[in-house]
Amino acid sequence: MKRKAMYVLIGLVLAFVGVQTYTIMSTKGTPQQPYTVLKTIGDLEVRRYPEALTASVLKPGTTYKEVSNSGFRSLAGYIFGGNAEEKKIAMTAPVHMEMGADSSRMRFVMPEGLTMDSLPRPNDPNVRLERVAEEVVAVLRFGGFSSDEKIGEWTEKLMQQLEAAGLQPTGPVRFLGYDPPWQLVARRNEVVVPVNWPN
Repeated sequence: MKRKAMYVLIGLVLAFVGVQTYTIMSTKGTPQQPYTVLKTIGDLEVRRYPEALTASVLKPGTTYKEVSNSGFRSLAGYIFGGNAEEKKIAMTAPVHMEMGADSSRMRFVMPEGLTMDSLPRPNDPNVRLERVAEEVVAVLRFGGFSSDEKIGEWTEKLMQQLEAAGLQPTGPVRFLGYDPPWQLVARRNEVVVPVNWPN
């Protein structure tokens, strides 16, 4: 019996490793929003993001916990066929979240090659198609699962490192999530804030 239990345990471990390896490889294959690294200052990365098309939704709530699931469902509904053409649009990474004082916004970046004219109209009137201007941001990366406490902790670290680097924020902090909830290891999260940067 002990040997049988050991084989079962080994089988479960191998299955877990296989599923997580497949998930990580699938995530790495997800198209990512392009950017250029302008400078690295310790753990801080300064990036330039080009202009992008996004689908966004504004939800009541001021925390990651309140908004992440409902916001994701609304935007996933749009790209998985909830639009006037029943057209499927490829998922990209990361998902952007900006928590506000009384509501929060989530954005999906649309794949490269699409235009405002070629994007289908959302069925959900709360989903908006928007053009986001080019920007320079400062970024800190962290791992594990996200929570409001963790985002707050890394936001504080981000602002401390900005001050140490002599950089001036020009807007609110955003959270960027890269991985599906069923990915348990090698997770990537970021907090970013737009900054003044020489042209």
